[in-house]
Amino acid sequence: MVASIVRTLQLNPTTLSPISRPLLFFSIPLQLRAVRRASVSMSYNRQLAAAKKAAALAACLCQKVQKALLQSDVQSKYDKTPVTVADYGSQAVVSYILEKELPSMSFSLVAEEDSEDLRKEEAQGMLKRITELVNETLASDGMADMMPLSEEDVLVAIDSGKSEGGPHGQHWVLDPIDGTKGFLRGDQYAIALALLDEGKVVLGVLACPNLPLAAVASHNQLISKDDVGCLFYAHVGTGTYMQSLDGSKSTKVHVSATENPEEASFFESFEAAHSMHDLSGLIAKKLGVKAPPVRIDSQAKYGALSRGDGAIYLRFPHKGYREKIWDHAAGYIVVAG
Repeated sequence: MVASIVRTLQLNPTTLSPISRPLLFFSIPLQLRAVRRASVSMSYNRQLAAAKKAAALAACLCQKVQKALLQSDVQSKYDKTPVTVADYGSQAVVSYILEKELPSMSFSLVAEEDSEDLRKEEAQGMLKRITELVNETLASDGMADMMPLSEEDVLVAIDSGKSEGGPHGQHWVLDPIDGTKGFLRGDQYAIALALLDEGKVVLGVLACPNLPLAAVASHNQLISKDDVGCLFYAHVGTGTYMQSLDGSKSTKVHVSATENPEEASFFESFEAAHSMHDLSGLIAKKLGVKAPPVRIDSQAKYGALSRGDGAIYLRFPHKGYREKIWDHAAGYIVVAG
């Protein structure tokens, strides 16, 4: 193997925020996974089913918004309103579905958005649009017979993500749209949802609407709009699976088995503002990696890494940047399996 260790998330037990340090992910040997499976004694099947449904529906909402964005005039692509609508709508859908599907479980969601700005007078038009999108999305899943959510219902669902988390109990962690710049460009983004239990990531789902179902080894392969839309999911100790967003049969995936660094490829952030590309290049050179980096927005990188498209993910945030728990929790468990 290129390497045999995945750095686990180092969490602040009070805020569930990762400690800001360089992030390196390498392929995990299968024998280490076997040890992890042997230690698993708790099932999260109900939570996993709810998480998959929530992330897939949120992805449908985001796809509708992005499609409208890309069909609009060029100037509107510099307006962050579309991604804001999708961010709020995605969070409302995920929150609503999780609470509806898991009514007997205590609910705690640590998420990126809250409703403060949406409650302002000038945001009423946006709130109306978000509410319409949320109801359309829920109806598309056969919930047409339910009473439509009101604007206040949507605001409450968004604010369900205001939990502060903590080191005990179960807490969901959500990034409703990871990769906002990719979303605005019509490129890669992800809905990233994870479950923490007693401070450890035990379950994760990544919905990647624009990621090709086939392996990607260069940025050019990411541009194709044919056969795209992946849903990755993992439940600690059981491995990682991938299916298309339309609900096709799941396939178990594995990280790269590449042993020769010269044959390995590596992923890094598309935006240079998110990671020091020069440093990543130096490290890749030291490792003997010859292939150019594959730069991908969002946690879609983790999905691609989990199925062996590349062997290494290098991320070195610039000084002063602090990672958030929702930036990596789902991606981490998808790779670690």
